[in-house]
Amino acid sequence: MKHTVVVGYDQSPSGERALGQAGREAAWRNGSVTVVNAFQAVLTSPIGYFPTDVETSLKEAADEIAAAGVAGVRQRYPGMTVDSAVVAGPAADALAEASRDADLLVLGNRGRGGFAGLLLGSVSMRTLTLASCPTMIVRGAQRDPVHTVLLAVDVADPAEESMDFAFADASMRRAQLKAVTVWDLDWIGADDPDTADSLVKAERNARADIRSTLERQLRPWHAEHPEVHVVAEVLGGTPSAALTDLTGSTDLIVAGAHRRGDDHLGMRPGPTAHTLLHHADCPVVVVPRA
Repeated sequence: MKHTVVVGYDQSPSGERALGQAGREAAWRNGSVTVVNAFQAVLTSPIGYFPTDVETSLKEAADEIAAAGVAGVRQRYPGMTVDSAVVAGPAADALAEASRDADLLVLGNRGRGGFAGLLLGSVSMRTLTLASCPTMIVRGAQRDPVHTVLLAVDVADPAEESMDFAFADASMRRAQLKAVTVWDLDWIGADDPDTADSLVKAERNARADIRSTLERQLRPWHAEHPEVHVVAEVLGGTPSAALTDLTGSTDLIVAGAHRRGDDHLGMRPGPTAHTLLHHADCPVVVVPRA
């Protein structure tokens, strides 16, 4: 099976990180990389047309940027199949279309026009809402790998697609998989001395029941990837905060997002995925689910 990784590249610092990550992801998959750059001729002329020489210059600049990205990947991974695609039009639409049949789309956190900081750039977010394949946003501090893939699981509504991706990715990385589900276990009345013991016992039993459910949901994928060491954890609090706190000590986090379901391709990231995309301290992979 041919595995394809598509990466959006614009020579920005964020784009360089995405390019490097795309090469690593393709190497793990024994696959290929397609480097995509988009250019857009914005009509500002009152006479109603855009000079063809300007559009030609934009196209040539985009070709040069894409070619530089191809050369960069080939230099790091000799023998890897690396192609380029230069598309006229909005960047988000171009990236979503180019990655329609890809195994993974890799994007930087910020493009050339973005401001430095934590929040996700508008092009990356727009692309995510149009993409039909698993999409990685490369963000967070650069650090040595810790050989851990973090999987966010809602045991009340588990996403099989996310589990499938996370187990396969952990296997390729030879990393452990930490599957985490988060529940609000701070029940009212815990400070009441008359009920404290009962509530502590009830919380302990609840954690055990939730962990048992989580382990049962993971079992089919663990059977397919017995080489992956799996750790199942149940945390208290809010999912967004608890999962974000964990991203400083993992190589990436995998979360699911429902497809748009309005006869359009793309995803609708929920509150937890949305928070991770803006604040995680590691790459975030959003996997489309039914």
